[in-house]
Amino acid sequence: MSRARRGWLSGVAVGATAGFATLELPSLGWLLIVAFAVPAALVGPRLASIGGLLTGLGGVWILLLGRVALTCTATGDELGCHSPGIESWLAVGGTMLAAGLLLTTLATIRSRPGADR
Repeated sequence: MSRARRGWLSGVAVGATAGFATLELPSLGWLLIVAFAVPAALVGPRLASIGGLLTGLGGVWILLLGRVALTCTATGDELGCHSPGIESWLAVGGTMLAAGLLLTTLATIRSRPGADR
């Protein structure tokens, strides 16, 4: 397995874990992100690792917040859960996911044999 692929897989694993943590225990979640991102950015493979991190983080946010948005339909004084203003957080999750997929694509292109470096 290539170094870039290992970096991406570890980024996805940390991103998914940090995604859950940022929604449940924000301080711990953001600490996990920084603790992974700083060494990944310094040591490398940068694009693959950060791409994996953002893919995992954004994917978990979309899954969890999207589920809340779809299932919490109570309005006004009705009984049930309410999810007011969650659209902006879904947009943040989507942006992280899109950025992660873009970085992953760039890392894949750069790691091909014969690619200009």
